[in-house]
Amino acid sequence: MSRKSKIILLLVGIAIFTYLVLDFGIDNILTNFHKTGWYFVPVIGVWAFVYLFNAFAWRLIIGNSNNKITFRKIITITISGFALNYITPSIAIGGEPFRIAELKESLGTSRAVSVTLLYTMIHILSSFVFWMLIILLALISLPLTTATKITLVITLIAFSAVVYFFISRHKKGVAKSLLNITLKIPIIKKLAAPLSGKADSLQKVDDQITELYLKRKPDFFLALFWEIFARIIGSLENLFILKAIGIDINFSEALYISAVSSLIINIFFFMPLELGSREGGLVLVLKTVGITSSLGIYLGLVN
Repeated sequence: MSRKSKIILLLVGIAIFTYLVLDFGIDNILTNFHKTGWYFVPVIGVWAFVYLFNAFAWRLIIGNSNNKITFRKIITITISGFALNYITPSIAIGGEPFRIAELKESLGTSRAVSVTLLYTMIHILSSFVFWMLIILLALISLPLTTATKITLVITLIAFSAVVYFFISRHKKGVAKSLLNITLKIPIIKKLAAPLSGKADSLQKVDDQITELYLKRKPDFFLALFWEIFARIIGSLENLFILKAIGIDINFSEALYISAVSSLIINIFFFMPLELGSREGGLVLVLKTVGITSSLGIYLGLVN
């Protein structure tokens, strides 16, 4: 993406964000901040547990055979990596090179690349599994319109195909496949061309990726569990924030809000710093569960 495109998207995001904030009213936002009060403590505490469970998953992926990497270091790299992803304009991949750089001294370059790719793959896979679980929960327990239900069923079918694809990549590897794809894309094939002569190194990375699913399947599914559980716990953030300002909400609704808003953010992944996409997504999803949609602005700001 060109610098000009990034600047345009950033300005669009700022414009959307500004419109939504002004539409809700700055006075209303300040009033709700005051109402939240001590609820900020559990809201922040939720993310401490989320990153802890993320680190559990990565520890399983790395494996216990390597004692050079302490759990404390894994947590530090996990938090720093996600922070870099968040502040990376347009595409949240700034944390991956950092993770590789931090691990390669202890694990070697190929192993550092493979465990970072593996974690990213499982992190993405957990998103789709989480969305599928919440869609099923919403269809069963929430009073949704017929149009919303049809949309969710279609989405569920599409996500099932995506999950199947990711599982197949864990069986067959991803590094060489990604290279073959990038070599066919005119814009980036020149950047990927130097890697075409490193087939052995890429195969080594793929072998390490497939090893987790084929030879350490319990670790694979336990890592996936921790990632999904982290997302479930993360939904408590929305529950606490809305409870703080007097909104009667149950955990099922909080899960639904978290799942749908995160899906919208991922659809608009190209928006720098998630400006506008987070708040806009929350406005849309709150409306579907009968909560004043404008509160999505406040919810997004606290998020």
